[in-house]
Amino acid sequence: MSWVKYITGVVVILILQLLFSEFLNLWPMLYIVVIPLVIILLPADTSTYLLMAAGFGVGLLTDALADGILGLNAACGTLLGAVKPMIIRPMRKYNMQSEEFDINNGAFRQENLIILLVVSYLVFFVPYVLIDGSGASAFVYIVLRILINVAVNVVLAYLLLKLWIRRFF
Repeated sequence: MSWVKYITGVVVILILQLLFSEFLNLWPMLYIVVIPLVIILLPADTSTYLLMAAGFGVGLLTDALADGILGLNAACGTLLGAVKPMIIRPMRKYNMQSEEFDINNGAFRQENLIILLVVSYLVFFVPYVLIDGSGASAFVYIVLRILINVAVNVVLAYLLLKLWIRRFF
């Protein structure tokens, strides 16, 4: 993977995230977030420490430049970076040879991509919503907010991956 292409892709994802955060406020329950794609798009053999550092860095930069609780995106991005190897391991073990297993590779199956997106966004949004609304929201509201955010963001991430972002990675 070319690091110049990857850095360009990260910059594009950050710009998209900032535009979504500042100008696309559709509904109070819905938070459009594309920064988990930075962690998802890193190669499967990337070390956990690098994944966590990438999640923290991109999340903190987003927190600093957009409205919201400072450190919340950074914390959730770091958690996603720590958990990604555990999400990938079963897929690698049962579905593909290790040298073919990369989200940026054409051999990556669509079922695996959707599972990876759903689980990754769940890992990102469960702590995000719990911390963001802790003590101020009813349980049903929190569960509904998690489900809505995961569903909308998985569809958006899938479309972004298919239509446009993969050319940077």
